Amino acid sequence: MSETSRTAILGLIDSDTAALDESMSMTNARLVGALVKSLPAGPNTTTLIKQRILTSHITLASILNLNAVLLESPTSLTHSYAQETSTVICHGIGSKNTSIADNSVLAAGKYLLSSNGDADSNLTTPVIEKLAAVIPPGGFADTRRLSLVVIRTVSRRQGSIVHPHVHLLAQPIFASVRDMVIPVKLAAEAAFLEIFSVVEQESAEFDEYMAGAGTSLNPTTKRSMQDYFKRVAMRLGGQARERKEAEGGQGGLGLSNDEREDEREVWSVGKVDLGEGAFTSD
Repeated sequence: MSETSRTAILGLIDSDTAALDESMSMTNARLVGALVKSLPAGPNTTTLIKQRILTSHITLASILNLNAVLLESPTSLTHSYAQETSTVICHGIGSKNTSIADNSVLAAGKYLLSSNGDADSNLTTPVIEKLAAVIPPGGFADTRRLSLVVIRTVSRRQGSIVHPHVHLLAQPIFASVRDMVIPVKLAAEAAFLEIFSVVEQESAEFDEYMAGAGTSLNPTTKRSMQDYFKRVAMRLGGQARERKEAEGGQGGLGLSNDEREDEREVWSVGKVDLGEGAFTSD
C-alpha cells in the first residue's frame, strides 16, 4: 500500500471523530485492522500500532482497533508486541467503562485463540486470571457472560492454555451456575461443562480436580459443587452430547449451534447480532 493510500485511510478514520457513534467506530476499527494487515513490518506499522491500538490510555476506539487487528492480522501483535498486547487487554478487562471492559474480554478471546497453544504462559496466565476475576456475581452482567463465553470457547479450542488454570476458574464459574441473570447462568453452565470436558469425558476430569486442587475448597462449597455435578452437570452433559450429535457436532461435520454462536461473538468487532441470517457461513 502506498503512503498516499495509507494517509487517505487514516484521514477518513479521523474525520468527524467527535460525532462517531458505536457503529461507525466499529467500521473504523475494521479499516484499521485491514490497514495493519496490508502494511509490511516497519516504522509506519509500528507508529500505527502504538498510536491507535496499544495506547497508554485505553479508549473504546483503541480497544475496538485491537479487536480488529487480532481478527485480521494477529501476528502483527503476538509476534512483536505480545507483552504489550497482554497488558492492554488485562487493563481493559478491569475498566469501569462497560463498553471497554466487554470489548477487552472479546480481545482476550481472540488473543488466546490466536496463540495456537504455544503462547508464553507468562503472557496468557494474567489474561486468564483477569477473566476469572470478573466472572463472580456482583460485576457487570454482560462482562461476566462474555468472560464465560470466552473461557468456554478457548477451553474447547485451546485446552492446553485453560487446563492449568482450572483451579482459578472452577469456583467463580460454579458461583454463577445459579445466577438470576439467565444469560449468565446459561453461559456458566456451558463453561462449567467445558472446563471439565463433561460431554467428552463425563466425570473423569472433575474427579481429578476434586482429588487435587478441589481438596482446598471449603467443605460447604465442595459438597455443593459435587452435588451440582452429580445432579445437574452430568445430566446437562448427556443432553449436550445428544444435541451435538443431532446437530452434526461431535462425531459429525462441525460445531453445535450454541458453540458456533459463541465463536461468532468472540471473533466479532464490537456488538454482534446472533439472530438468524445475521451471518454467513465461513
